Formats: sequence, C-alpha cells, structure tokens
Amino acid sequence: MTDTTRAQFLTRAGKSGLALVAGGSLLAMGEGTAFARGTSDADVAKVAATAELLAIDFYTRAIASKKLKGDELSYLVGAKANEVAHYNALKGVLKSATPTGVKFKYPAGSFASAKSIGNLGHALETAFVGAYMSAVVAFSSNELKAVAAEIGACESRHLSVLTNIGAGAIVPAPDLPETVSLAAATKAVTSFVA
Repeated sequence: MTDTTRAQFLTRAGKSGLALVAGGSLLAMGEGTAFARGTSDADVAKVAATAELLAIDFYTRAIASKKLKGDELSYLVGAKANEVAHYNALKGVLKSATPTGVKFKYPAGSFASAKSIGNLGHALETAFVGAYMSAVVAFSSNELKAVAAEIGACESRHLSVLTNIGAGAIVPAPDLPETVSLAAATKAVTSFVA
C-alpha cells in the first residue's frame, strides 16, 4: 500500500467486516450504524480508544523504520506522545472497559519509505479526524464532546504533516474535512487488527 487514498482505505477497510476486536471484547456494529444520538458514549469511546492504540502502533513502527529524519522524525515522536495522551484521556473515562492488548497488522511495504509511511498515516489520520468530528455530535456528555473536539484538532495537525510527507510537498488542508460514521471508523480500525 504505497499510495493509499482515503477512498481506497475506507473501501479496503469495508471488505474486512464490521466487528472490532478490542482487548478480548467484540464491538459489533450493524451496517449503516453511525456516530449519532442513541449510540452509547461507551461504544464511541471504545472505538476511539482502539483507534488511539492503532495510532500509537503506527507511530511506533514509523519511528522504528528509520525512514524519516530530522524534523519529520521529531514530529512523529511528538505525535506518538499525543496519541498516548489521547488514549490515556479515554482510559480515564472508560476505566476497566478500555481496550488493551490489541495487535495490528499492515500491508507489506507500509513502512518501506517516507512516502509509504506518509500515505498510510494520511489514510489513518483522515479516518481519525472524521471520526472525532462525528463524535462531537454523538457524545451525550459535554465533557466528552470537549475531549473529542480537542483530540480531533490534534489529529488534524497530524493529518496535515503526514499528507505533506506522503506527497513530498506542502499540501493545503481541505476546507471542511468529512465526518466518518461509526461503522466506517470501526471498519477502518478493524482492517488493521491482527
């Protein structure tokens, strides 16, 4: 997967099924399920926490690949620390229900070059940004809405940097990023669960 676009990522993710295995539990999302009123805060937070574990794993592998240097490498180290902070914030809400111990897999060549890392990161962060934007509406708790907005803003910064790494140039951000349904976010994360 050297040149994964957002559409390719979500299409490929959609072929992998709708069940998200996290920490020994199964989150099953029906087709068309979306971040919407009526979705429990815990369900949304579990998907978000699992996505944060995926992000931590992605940044760990990207750093270990030694394909990025200088400012790009320094940014990835900081981004990984952000993802750990996001996971810990969600863990503070979910307590013992927090997903843990999830193992991830990636297509061959995902960490073979700065470009492949940037493209994979772009696809992941696109899903994360869209999911957090949707979570702001989905959460019933104002405190969780604020956390989702804060995390989404941070993920958006990561998306911009990884887009630039993948493109090898400075690329303008979209005017209005798209939101992602709970089903699409679940599919996206599930496609990487080992």
